[in-house]
Amino acid sequence: MELKLALVAALAAVTALCVAGVAGATKQTSGITFHLIEKDGGGNFVDNKPYAKGPHGQASIGDVFAFSSTLLTPAHKPAGSLYASCTAARGGAHPSYVCNGTMTLAGGQLELQTAMLEGAKTTYIGILGGTGAYEGARGSIKAVSRGQNSPYTDDTVHLLPKAA
Repeated sequence: MELKLALVAALAAVTALCVAGVAGATKQTSGITFHLIEKDGGGNFVDNKPYAKGPHGQASIGDVFAFSSTLLTPAHKPAGSLYASCTAARGGAHPSYVCNGTMTLAGGQLELQTAMLEGAKTTYIGILGGTGAYEGARGSIKAVSRGQNSPYTDDTVHLLPKAA
């Protein structure tokens, strides 16, 4: 039991060092949690058939949007980038999307996936893996929009300890 706790503590310390400078990492027995700010970097929407009608057309199944964001620390220092693409899985007035993305950070990348409802204030994102310092990563991200007219989203990233 002591060896397992020592391994978890060592893993937490190594992970904290990997994200040091990226955000204020905190050591927890249940993993590492840190905060990032997404700043919208732009995107593009592709309206596939059937095409939307009118000036405020609705998404239909198969429509796609891709976007990128700059990632910042809570002190607004550069921390990385987010690249994602989303495909409409349900169209209409309240479309939902399945999204895949990559978060690039100091030391490696995190691979992400989520299902999201357009216009939702909060999105929960699964961390499916990673590269470099994040190899074998698993966990989640809670992304909270600052509002429809704000280019910022607040992300709480939670990395679970690596499986023994």
